Amino acid sequence: MGILDSVKGIPIKECGEGVEVLTPSDFVIDPKYFEWSFSDTEEVLLRASVIEKLNEAKALLPEGWNFKIWDGYRTLSTQEKVYKNYWDRLKKENPAWDDEKIRENVEIFVSPASEDVELPSPHNTGGTVDLTLVDENGEEVDMGTPFDEFTPNSYTDHFKDSLEGSKEATWHKNRMLLLETLEELGFKNYYDEWWHFSYGTQEWASQTGNPIAFYGSIELLR
Repeated sequence: MGILDSVKGIPIKECGEGVEVLTPSDFVIDPKYFEWSFSDTEEVLLRASVIEKLNEAKALLPEGWNFKIWDGYRTLSTQEKVYKNYWDRLKKENPAWDDEKIRENVEIFVSPASEDVELPSPHNTGGTVDLTLVDENGEEVDMGTPFDEFTPNSYTDHFKDSLEGSKEATWHKNRMLLLETLEELGFKNYYDEWWHFSYGTQEWASQTGNPIAFYGSIELLR
């Protein structure tokens, strides 16, 4: 079951907050979807309060560490490209699957490009961010999988039962540092993707018990 299936019916009272461009003076910016030709821009944008909270969270990290931001606000065009790319890959890898089977598996990791103003794609709200940690040397902290590895290895808790002292245990510890730091500032994680965090969205409201979301689709409300 994907994110959109789990948040149907949660009302959105759009707060009208704008999006801002993240700057390399604050974070390490690595726009993967531009690099992979899914997006036409190198800019990474997020709602203003999300950026403010990320800066507050950064102060809680070990000295010299930072967040590397891969993606934030995502247009419906980019969302559709990501969705179709994964759909085509699964279709090629599993030729016996029918469309419903493919859809179910795609949407574990990639939401459709929703044009429903009451059920927007999470990244289209500007309240969802994909990110990791970098250490004091600017090196990515090892999380056990790369960004957008769509396998169970990417589930946030996948390595929680690993043997103490193993590399898998280290991966889990690193994921927990990312998770706990961001949750302290009010973010919520999508547990099928260790890199995916939201604030103010329907997904966030579902996890926190908040009766409403206050970030809707930026694109559909213009």
